[in-house]
Amino acid sequence: LAPHGRPGGFVAPGRFVARTSGRADTFFEGPTANHVSMADPYCPELRAAALAAGEAEGITVHDGGTVVVVEGPRFSTRAESAWFASAGWSVINMTQYPEAALARELGLCYATVALITDYDVGVEGVAEHSVTMEEVFAVMADNNDRVRKLLFRAIGAIPSDRRCSCLDGAGGLEPEPPTQH
Repeated sequence: LAPHGRPGGFVAPGRFVARTSGRADTFFEGPTANHVSMADPYCPELRAAALAAGEAEGITVHDGGTVVVVEGPRFSTRAESAWFASAGWSVINMTQYPEAALARELGLCYATVALITDYDVGVEGVAEHSVTMEEVFAVMADNNDRVRKLLFRAIGAIPSDRRCSCLDGAGGLEPEPPTQH
């Protein structure tokens, strides 16, 4: 959605907006509610490792931005894309939610690095035609090696002594108490 984000580049977003429905998005189906904070859904330590890995590998990774998560598998209409861009959202994705929320419920640190596969159809002056699945898959295939390099370097850079605040306010599922026989 952002003209400066070129296909083949990456984004390490800082926020998301969920525009999905019908997905199981909690491990707590009741009767107990478990409210977890999603104010900052992505782990700052994991994001920093991903950004540093991209820089070390010479891969453009844009820092920050908002992912709008939509129902797949269809692509956006021109009107939806224009709306998303006007809201200031920078990336469209189909998978960030509920993954980020479920990870938080489990007390897991979570971050993402999104591959920019195309300019969405509503990005004025940039997107001349609507994207096809074949075009998306071609960009993904062309970037497999870069994705691997970035992820392997990032994984190796994750600090073993974690100091992030991801777990502050996180639910962290408690194991079921043992049944008495």
